[in-house]
Amino acid sequence: MLRLKELREQRRLNQEGLALKLNVSQSTISAYEVGERVPDLETLIAIADFFNVSLDYLAGLSDLKQQIRQSDLSPSELEHLHTYRQLSDTDREKINAYIDGLQSRG
Repeated sequence: MLRLKELREQRRLNQEGLALKLNVSQSTISAYEVGERVPDLETLIAIADFFNVSLDYLAGLSDLKQQIRQSDLSPSELEHLHTYRQLSDTDREKINAYIDGLQSRG
């Protein structure tokens, strides 16, 4: 639950503030953050909803805060994704390097 602490701090919330939002005690939040306790499924869903992240992200199974659904993509994006998946590994690496370069320009 290291991501819980990270998400909480990004929102500039202390443990007590988050505890109030989730209707749990501050000590429960602390126990979640240090790994002494694991939230039940209902609480995990509440945490994910509060921070607008996926359960996979919260659990550290994905680095994507939100899963991308097909319905979230435009027809053009779907076409590009389909084309990307048909490329060779070398061509995919070139595309990835180009995108990384664009992102680093800010």
